[in-house]
Amino acid sequence: MENIQSIDYIKQAFELKTSGLYKQAIEMLYKALETETDNIEILSQIGELYFLLNNYSRANQYFEKVLQKDENHENTLKLTRTIKEREGDLDTVLAVSQKLFVNTPNSENLKDLIKILIKLKLFCEVDKYKDSEYFTQEVKLECANAYYQNGEIEQAKELISTCDADNENVLLLCGKIKFDENDFEAAQEIFSKIGKNSQNPEILNYLGLFELENMNFIEAIKNFSKAANLDKSNAKYYYNLGNAYFYNGWIDEAQKAYSKALYISPDNLDYRYSLAYLYYDKKDYVKAKKEVDAILDINLEHSQARVLRALLLADNKDFIGAQNILEDNLKKGFSDDFTKISLSKIYTELNMFSKAEELVNSVITNNPENLNYLSDLAKIHIKEKNYDKALELAQKILKLNSNYILGYILGAKTALLKGDLNLAKEFSQEAISLDINCSQGYYYLALVRDKENDSDEAIECLKRAILYDLNNALYYKTMSDFYKKKEDYKTALEYISEAQNLDDSNEYKYLYSELVKLNRKVKK
Repeated sequence: MENIQSIDYIKQAFELKTSGLYKQAIEMLYKALETETDNIEILSQIGELYFLLNNYSRANQYFEKVLQKDENHENTLKLTRTIKEREGDLDTVLAVSQKLFVNTPNSENLKDLIKILIKLKLFCEVDKYKDSEYFTQEVKLECANAYYQNGEIEQAKELISTCDADNENVLLLCGKIKFDENDFEAAQEIFSKIGKNSQNPEILNYLGLFELENMNFIEAIKNFSKAANLDKSNAKYYYNLGNAYFYNGWIDEAQKAYSKALYISPDNLDYRYSLAYLYYDKKDYVKAKKEVDAILDINLEHSQARVLRALLLADNKDFIGAQNILEDNLKKGFSDDFTKISLSKIYTELNMFSKAEELVNSVITNNPENLNYLSDLAKIHIKEKNYDKALELAQKILKLNSNYILGYILGAKTALLKGDLNLAKEFSQEAISLDINCSQGYYYLALVRDKENDSDEAIECLKRAILYDLNNALYYKTMSDFYKKKEDYKTALEYISEAQNLDDSNEYKYLYSELVKLNRKVKK
């Protein structure tokens, strides 16, 4: 009778385990253990359930009881090995792996043994097994992968050269090695040979990286999405997907992908930094600061997070605070382009133009055709009112890439400041012809029309600018100015009110209060 009841408890425990209800399953097995105190399988199952609950201390207690009764209990040995590997006890992992292979010599156990031997860099020991009947093609490939993962690239290459060259996993490893060696052309050829129809998420991830490098963002998104769907536990795939979304301008989707990557790997500072930068880019400074603070709480010397902190200070008009952080970055040896360009922007705000130009030129020296850096230099010249140089740079940018919209915007802004309305109009219209939704193109065209005293056309152009960038406070402020010129103070007040809602700066507060006064006078 007791045995029947025990079997019933075990059955219930198995059903609960299958449903993921591990604690309830343990309770059932405890009841079964009351009648069968020495049952090894019950003890082993309890240990495994504690293992599934990540309670390794309790799991080990039950595994030790099992091994005292049967030192060769295979499932218990394998789970013990997994725990010890996670705890970093590699010597025990080796001992258990050796025991498993001696007890049951097969390819699977040899594969596990070789992986730990390579991890411990016991290469002579690995050589002893290469003539074994169990050293199959599959084991050989696993061995090559283990060499690769532990940085022993030459040994990995030597071993893989003897594998089946058409095997997808062999090609994958060859492609990864070529990629790491920066031989991107050879790597892309290998991954393309495997093809987009592969169901291997790692291959799809590499195909996505190549598309990303070639700025084929939609294709990159497709590959990363497939990889993430095939392996939902891999944070890297979601992170790469987030990058592809971000570069394609799909900010909300990028935010979701970065958040998924962080959910899977919450301690990864690179993932958190990318999310912080996304928030900064979309002007959500509160969330950006929260992520930056989280990074710097873990690593105070995270250079890129320090740059973002400086930029956040600059957005609050604390240019001196931003300057101190960025100059400190350079003193600490963080002389990356991001730090230099960011510091140049701070110097520009502080009217330290020679220092700003020196930094940007140092970056351009290594990137002579980088359109963003050339644009940054043009903006410095605009700020210091050296419009000829700025215009020269805008024209240089457009020679390098006639489809670069920001080049036309820089040209429009500079020409307008120079008073060359026809040239400003030409640049603005070129920007709009490239992108019918180009808000800045309409903005500068509106300013040109206003200078030409065509107020109605200026207002129509600015309405377009606002339509395509609803959250730009400057556009609402400019529209308010247009209506103020027409003495339509009521409409001017409505637009400056919207500008103040978007940007609670003292300038907009002052303009708002002035228009409130004007509206009162009109009513009187």
